[in-house]
Amino acid sequence: MKRIIYIILLAMGLAAVAPMASLVDNNVAAVYAADARAKAKAQREKEKAKLQKAREKAKAKAAKEREKKKKEQAKAAAQKQKAREKAKAQQAKAKQSSASNKQVASKATAPKVDNSLSAAEEKAQYMEQIAAIDKANAKAEAYNNRDITHRLGFWGQVGYSNLFTSGIAFDDKAQTGFQNKDKGFVGGGLGLGYQLRYKQFLMTVGAEFNTYNSIMGISNQPDGSVLRSFGMEPYATTMTYTYNFAKMQDQLIGGFAQVPILFGMELKKLPLFWQAGLKAGIGVWSGSKISGTMTTTIQDNELIDGLVDMYNHSLVTDQDFDRPATSVKWGLNLAATAEIGVNFDQWINASPRLRLSLFADYGFLNALSYKAAAPASAKAQTDLPAQLLATANPLDFPTNSALATSSAANAKVNPFLVGAKIAVWFDLPRQKKYTRDYPKKPTPRMGVYMFDENSALALGGVAVQITNTESGKQMQKNTNRQGLLQGRFAPGEYRISATKNGYFPSDTVLQSVEEFTFDTLRLPLRRIPAPIIYTLCMNVYDEESHEPVEAAARLTALTDTVVLYAAQASDDGFIETPLTEGDYIAHFTATGYMPKDDTIHFVRDTADIFLRHIKEGIKVKIENLFFATNKTVILPTSEQSMSDLASFLLQNPSVTIHITGHTDAVGSDEANQILSEGRANAVRADLIKRGVAPERMTAEGKGEREHVADNDTEEGRQLNRRVEFTITGTGDEDIQQVF
Repeated sequence: MKRIIYIILLAMGLAAVAPMASLVDNNVAAVYAADARAKAKAQREKEKAKLQKAREKAKAKAAKEREKKKKEQAKAAAQKQKAREKAKAQQAKAKQSSASNKQVASKATAPKVDNSLSAAEEKAQYMEQIAAIDKANAKAEAYNNRDITHRLGFWGQVGYSNLFTSGIAFDDKAQTGFQNKDKGFVGGGLGLGYQLRYKQFLMTVGAEFNTYNSIMGISNQPDGSVLRSFGMEPYATTMTYTYNFAKMQDQLIGGFAQVPILFGMELKKLPLFWQAGLKAGIGVWSGSKISGTMTTTIQDNELIDGLVDMYNHSLVTDQDFDRPATSVKWGLNLAATAEIGVNFDQWINASPRLRLSLFADYGFLNALSYKAAAPASAKAQTDLPAQLLATANPLDFPTNSALATSSAANAKVNPFLVGAKIAVWFDLPRQKKYTRDYPKKPTPRMGVYMFDENSALALGGVAVQITNTESGKQMQKNTNRQGLLQGRFAPGEYRISATKNGYFPSDTVLQSVEEFTFDTLRLPLRRIPAPIIYTLCMNVYDEESHEPVEAAARLTALTDTVVLYAAQASDDGFIETPLTEGDYIAHFTATGYMPKDDTIHFVRDTADIFLRHIKEGIKVKIENLFFATNKTVILPTSEQSMSDLASFLLQNPSVTIHITGHTDAVGSDEANQILSEGRANAVRADLIKRGVAPERMTAEGKGEREHVADNDTEEGRQLNRRVEFTITGTGDEDIQQVF
């Protein structure tokens, strides 16, 4: 009945985890173990067959992929060889055609470049590399993202323990009625181990040391005592000694080294986990002691009452004794174990990881090794009651544990431990597989072929300038003898222009370069005809009186500052020079007049130039004066205009001016007023830096109020954005203009 109650308690504690049937005897345990071994073997065979099938399938797939890759490589090699042969044939044909038809060519054709790989082959090779890297990186990412954790940890456990003892047969049980009663005690242990977590599943192995404690009560009387009575010689007929051994108990301690193997899982939605499995161990330490109380009485028929507490006659009442007993030998132990608990990862998501659980261990093999016992004396082979009754001195009996006597020859011990367990786990660092970087994409190729527009012949030595429209980066190369230039360029849009002595510069051409392409741009150059020289005639007049002015003139090209022509006008203001058709900048200066720049488009024509006489009240716009957008910063391109104005003021120290800034109508009135004032003051500050006295200049801004053109067009707004100055005084002196 006692064993059934313990089994019911164990089943109730583990009902939510792994219900287990109570193993009553060795036959049931053997059947259970055989069934478990058969199931485990079948499962191993099934997993082995499944693994072998997966290996064969993977092997077949790999062989198929290798065969496919080999075919693709062979096909690519054939295409590559074919392309090379075709390029060589075309090159030979182009050379032969150029040699035989050098004087007359119907149309210019750019020869193909002899490269080891075509653009298509280059792309195929690169994409093959990318595919291989993608495959390797996918495997690495899958490996790194596995939901698997390796842990090392330790744990401690404590609770109620017992050594369930059965099969003890006292020799004189029929005569005296001796019996034993098992009482539980505190037990526990320590362990360390390894845990594997895959997704929600757990596997734990390790090593631990557990102690199982039990107290065995011994008695043959209803009040729990053992009695011994005998007559005292020579008064045996009249005097009887009675020894009452009360509170007799045999305390046992068993220490087992065990290897636990558990399987379980962590719940997804709740911070709970469970594990169940087996613990295989062996006894490595034991302890035993017997304790109790002895009361001695003498009954004499001639006395009315018994004699007690007579120390002179060794009649001692309630004499306690507690002495070590012969150690018990423990053997193999195989225990079923299960636990359910709480993990604290939800609140402490870091290593180490804390686990708190309830557990139960029940050994279903006989852990007692009686045959290994080595009793201290021959009396140890007898039952405990017999030992007590066989000695002359009541306390001089052999101290042998009940499990080390012949009474335990057929005894069976099942260790049991149930309680609380706390474990600490440390996550092991995971080995990470690193992904491979992609190779740099092959830079696209571009070719430029230059030829004479009229003869269609290739032009070597042409300077080709290639400019990236986004970065502004420029590169200049010359074409070879075949009129060809080629190179590799980053994807993007490029401006391409070419120049060669004796030819007009080519118009700028936009060429888009894309990945894995090789395009050849064909550009013709037109030969410059022999120039026709004409004579440019210019008449310089006073703007108000239209009288001739003796002025100095200087001519430069629009795109260059090199002086092409410089001369002094005659008395009648006439200037002439030989000149070809084109656009030029003419700069005129004369004493007492404002300098003037004019753009002249010359086509066999005569130009009339009018200069403005310097006097008070003259308003002059400062030409070629440029500011940063919506700012008062004067740009470097305004250097010539500011230098000319400073020279004029320094050479005419009596002249004073008033500088006025104007804006277009874009923006608010307040912002435009501030901008116009800032630009006028910027001009004044720049002139001061150049040596002009500050008191000779005043400045103001008029915003958008005095516009000179329509603000609805960009051309009109550009004319309205200006800075002017008005001559406010000359000091009644002759104005000397020195350029």
